Amino acid sequence: MKERSVKVENFVRYFGEIEDVKKQIECCPKCGAKFTVTHLADHDNLYIHEEVTCENCTYGTEETLHILN
Repeated sequence: MKERSVKVENFVRYFGEIEDVKKQIECCPKCGAKFTVTHLADHDNLYIHEEVTCENCTYGTEETLHILN
């Protein structure tokens, strides 16, 4: 069974020019293809659960929680 981890978003890990940051967020680091991104909002707990998956390679799924203020 694969270990599942969910990250809480912080923007400290992104740096560089605008296009470089967009590529870090939107593209697979393994093959460079665009991610498939899905969002699920939880209005009661004020967060959005995001899953990104690469359809072109075996990168896997990355999950992130975005906390709403």
